[in-house]
Amino acid sequence: MEITYTDHLRLRLKIRRIPENYPKIIYEKPEQKFFDNLEGTSIAIKKLDYNKKLRNMMIAYEEKEGDVEIITIHPITDERIVNRTISKRWTKNE
Repeated sequence: MEITYTDHLRLRLKIRRIPENYPKIIYEKPEQKFFDNLEGTSIAIKKLDYNKKLRNMMIAYEEKEGDVEIITIHPITDERIVNRTISKRWTKNE
């Protein structure tokens, strides 16, 4: 299995000053997993240190033929996670 980063993800890592290894860490050991019904992507979330605080960090990714392409990353609040599940935009994956 190969994990690749999109150009968009690489730009977000640079702009937001997120460590380069965070997307892979989140993908390999997520605390929560969802499917985004609007975008058609998988979502993984893990609490990590970001800007001197422990925050939920979210990645959106696609799995294709055994490989993984991570599309984007950003911090996300508990409230936003709850709102996206209540609205059924995200459905829980185990």
